[in-house]
Amino acid sequence: MKHLVAAGVLTTLCEHARSENPGLRLNAMWALKALVEGADVDVKKHALEELEPGWLVRLILDDTEDDALHARTQLRGQDADEDEDMDVETPEDNNGAPTYPGSQSALRAASPRVQRAERKVAALREAELSPTRKARNDDLAIQEQALTFIQNLLSLPSAPGEMVDYIFAEFGQDRFFDILASKLRVKVLHPFARKHAVGVDSRVLYPQAKVVAAVVYVLVNIAASIPKHRQLLILQTELLKLLSGHINSRDTDVRRAMCHLLSNLGEREGDADIPGGEQRADELRRLGFLSKLEELEEKDSDLDVREKAKAAAWRIKAASS
Repeated sequence: MKHLVAAGVLTTLCEHARSENPGLRLNAMWALKALVEGADVDVKKHALEELEPGWLVRLILDDTEDDALHARTQLRGQDADEDEDMDVETPEDNNGAPTYPGSQSALRAASPRVQRAERKVAALREAELSPTRKARNDDLAIQEQALTFIQNLLSLPSAPGEMVDYIFAEFGQDRFFDILASKLRVKVLHPFARKHAVGVDSRVLYPQAKVVAAVVYVLVNIAASIPKHRQLLILQTELLKLLSGHINSRDTDVRRAMCHLLSNLGEREGDADIPGGEQRADELRRLGFLSKLEELEEKDSDLDVREKAKAAAWRIKAASS
């Protein structure tokens, strides 16, 4: 791995990660996350220094492509969202053709299965044609890879706790947790900016499953570190409350990641960690995580999630005793 650093590959990738081209930024972050996974601590630190923590924060927090599209359309006097409803056929519209009882159009309009299929096709068409949707997807993909880069910086076999302390030092501990929390909240983008806004019209963006899962896996690696880091994490009440809202996500990977995180938080590392383990278990119970794990254990449609929920619930109960 060090020969890649010496050959300048790391420097080149970091330069591409700062490109104005979203595709180049995305591919560079994809390569960087792979480069640091399993690397030694020196390479990981060098990678973060070369990329620059401030730029990494920008990749995670800023909706760069959406903002750029918004700026361009505002200059042209257009609405960035005005094409979002184009090319979407509805049963009521039917391209202007009348609907007669017994006709194919009437049968199609009456069939919930056909309606669902048409909505899915319309959504796919919108994703291909809508500049707003494309910009949003670019932002989300880059944010996911930037978070996964941090996850891999924190992954073992790094010296236990060393990279967590380094990340906290580079970003600031409170700032780091605030960054992660921000990706779990609903966001209002460009409030009052639409052409036809009447004071309440704005774009509401809900947390996306891939980004949420990436945030949780960052926390999984912090919780897999040493007891003092698990204690720091259990004190992040606001962050834990936000996570609580995602444990029943429709996305299997988010539910699986949450079980992994809670299992790590419930772990006790030797006799010295018994009091800390009890505190963490009590806090997780208080925030309702144990009952939610038991519900996943009993009812989740995915076998792996059920098994991980069972293991996490067992650890929390054991830490309480």
